[in-house]
Amino acid sequence: HRTGISDARLPFLKHCSASAGCNCFMSSPVEDKEASVGASVVASSSADDDDDDNDSNETTKDALSASIPEESNAKANATDKPMSKSQRKRQRRWEMAMEKKRRRKQQEKDTKRAKALAQGRDLDEERRLQEERTKSGEGARKREEKWLERMKAADTSFRVCIDCGYNDRMTQKELNSLALQIRYSYSCNRKAEKPVYYSVAGLDGTILESMKKVQGFPEQWLKRAFSYSERPLFQLHPDKSKLVYLTSDSENTLDRLEDDKIYVIGGIVDRNRLKRAAINRAEQNGIATAKLPITDHLQLVTTTVLTCNHVFEILLKYRQNGNDWKKAMLDVLPNRKEAQAKDDEFAASGANDSATATKETHKASAA
Repeated sequence: HRTGISDARLPFLKHCSASAGCNCFMSSPVEDKEASVGASVVASSSADDDDDDNDSNETTKDALSASIPEESNAKANATDKPMSKSQRKRQRRWEMAMEKKRRRKQQEKDTKRAKALAQGRDLDEERRLQEERTKSGEGARKREEKWLERMKAADTSFRVCIDCGYNDRMTQKELNSLALQIRYSYSCNRKAEKPVYYSVAGLDGTILESMKKVQGFPEQWLKRAFSYSERPLFQLHPDKSKLVYLTSDSENTLDRLEDDKIYVIGGIVDRNRLKRAAINRAEQNGIATAKLPITDHLQLVTTTVLTCNHVFEILLKYRQNGNDWKKAMLDVLPNRKEAQAKDDEFAASGANDSATATKETHKASAA
């Protein structure tokens, strides 16, 4: 270019193709606001054809140098732009939710403290002893002994696996939700009276990166009956005869849990978008399917589709409660499901019918 302005200095302009000796520049039709500012400055500096080329160069460079800080100031002002009305509402809702969460935690803490004091416990002494056990390693040793004691029956029990074979069909928000459900399942298993061996297949990509941010993953998790692999389900567990894929679309109802089976939970968080994805995957690979006996024992006002961690916890509770499906599901299902045992419903219905018949008898007697 005859003006001597390099492409690195002026990336948003291109040379005019009208004449080989022309000094004018014009902006690219796809460039942004910065391009239009620079183009107008250069065009104004080259309008006078009688000026010397060197003078034109100095004028153009000075003008461009002056325009750069102006554009930076404009960008800085854009970042200071006040929030919109909807943004302020979202910010306010978030602040209120955080404040409510803080108050709830403080209330729970105060309740526990008051209960301990009512029992005559010396909290300061307990805290001192706990610190001593932590320093000496006695606390960790006792926890490990208790865990090993609880895990004795796990070798002869069923196992559970979450299949993350649907990651490419879910959004980032859904993947984050699935990562949380995997964490909830691990927490339930670690605290359970009768834990089971828990594995996750196809754990890679975004979910794996999210899990690596969790403190103790995977080193501490692997010590608590947990395992994971980036390999797909059918490579991690090649014996398909031991697999039972749990899905609400199955026609087979799960009557009992068999100790030699691996129960697979589809890692799907689709907001009712990926219909029949789990059962199609199982049938295509020749795997047996089954569904939890929810409708056999409970009456729900919402869908019977559950999250991964709820299904996982129901399996744990079934074993813990002596193979009682109804009690296991009532203990786990959230309040929003409004779950009610069917025998309770029938009992309530029978009581209402009896009360209605008694009223009618009294009316007939009075008449």
